[in-house]
Amino acid sequence: MRISYKRRLVNIGNPCYLDFMPFVSYSSQHVVDSKTTVSNVFMNEYLPSLSGECVRVYLYGLYLCSSATRYDNTLEHFANTLGLTVDDIIGVFAHLEDLGLVQVLKLHPIEIKYLPLKSGYTKIKKYKSGKYDEFNAQIQAVLDGRMISSTEFSDYYMLIESLHIEPDALVLIAKYCADLRGNNVGGAYVQTVAKNWAYAGVRTVDAVRERLETEAGDKASVLKVLKALGSKKTPEPEDYELWKKWRNGLGFSEDVILFVAKKVKGSVMRLDAMLLKYFEMKLFEKDDIINFEERKSSLVSLAREINKKIGVYYENVESVIEQYITNWQLKGFDNETLVAIAGYCFKSGIRTLDGMDKVVNKFFKQGITSTNAVDEFVASRVNKDKEIKEILVKLGLSREVTTFDRDVYSTWTTEWNFSSKIIEYGTSLSHDKTSPMGYLNRILANWHAKNVTTVEMAKQHSLKETNLPNSQKFIKHSYSDGELNRVFAEIIE
Repeated sequence: MRISYKRRLVNIGNPCYLDFMPFVSYSSQHVVDSKTTVSNVFMNEYLPSLSGECVRVYLYGLYLCSSATRYDNTLEHFANTLGLTVDDIIGVFAHLEDLGLVQVLKLHPIEIKYLPLKSGYTKIKKYKSGKYDEFNAQIQAVLDGRMISSTEFSDYYMLIESLHIEPDALVLIAKYCADLRGNNVGGAYVQTVAKNWAYAGVRTVDAVRERLETEAGDKASVLKVLKALGSKKTPEPEDYELWKKWRNGLGFSEDVILFVAKKVKGSVMRLDAMLLKYFEMKLFEKDDIINFEERKSSLVSLAREINKKIGVYYENVESVIEQYITNWQLKGFDNETLVAIAGYCFKSGIRTLDGMDKVVNKFFKQGITSTNAVDEFVASRVNKDKEIKEILVKLGLSREVTTFDRDVYSTWTTEWNFSSKIIEYGTSLSHDKTSPMGYLNRILANWHAKNVTTVEMAKQHSLKETNLPNSQKFIKHSYSDGELNRVFAEIIE
């Protein structure tokens, strides 16, 4: 009997035509635990001349060939795993096909077949005669300090075709690199700049010119930064990228950047690290930075005292200052208050800075930022716990006060506005019940629903309930779905 294969699976690896699950197959874990064999021919003859991206794509594809029916054996998953675009992957496979490593059977949908490797394959793609003659002449004129090799030309062609860079745009990029580093600048540098710009969407002549105009406008400012750092070098592409990051990404003004650069002295990476630190600490103005640096010694002492109070130790407290203390102070907490909070945290079993941070943030939301306010809050909480503990004892419960107890007590006293006398009376009715706290909650909730506001009203209400016949105590009503929906919609609003 013939089987009709109607559905084509899209796979990186040998193409397959299947409309059913395989009778037997390896598990995904078996595939992961197995080994991928790489030919020595690839290592000896291809690896030395391939770009890093080509090597990554080839090896990952080789790995996926071990199971052509894996769920992740798709072009999209392939690209996501390697952090490349689908177009990048297709371009790389086109180059690998030219080298005889793979065969592109189909592009829509893509199907790739890995080929057995034989020694002696040409490693340079052969392009149509005359296709790049004009480009060759232009880029050689730009890089006239040396002769461009056939391998380097081939790499440029690959960039043009795999990353969709216009040939004239690549010539402009090469000229930019030559202006920076001389007309004998290496091909690897030109290709790196071209790739970075292409990944940022700079692939056309107009886009390159716009990029160059932007850098020309920023050049004076970048030169000022380098001078402030004590450097006399010509700005590099990465310097412009950092400048854009500091100005547009982090939001620092030019004056602040120059101020910090003069203070840092050294490399742009040191400056970048310092600006990132100030950004995380929300220090954007020069005066804020000056104030922070002047207070740094006192902040070190404060950090050490808080650490001691809370029971932790850091040899270098700079991270504590940056991550916690400056943020707490920005919220209005003074040193004395922070030390007091640390002491209370330790006594209550909160013995980490993260734990203290949560306490500080909770105080801030309630407007408690001074030592007196913290003391009043703690005193109030302690007194409230004493009141709750007395209720628990009267209910015959020997356990300690819990968060649940505090929440329900707050509901009784704050939301329902019950006096201590009404709660005490309710407690007297609940102490001999099976679940005394649950029973107390039920009768207080019932009194609240009946608008009971005094002990006398509570007693009358309790007496009426006690004298009711059993048949009248619980009445089951029937409600329509619409009625219930309206009621519960109001409850959850």
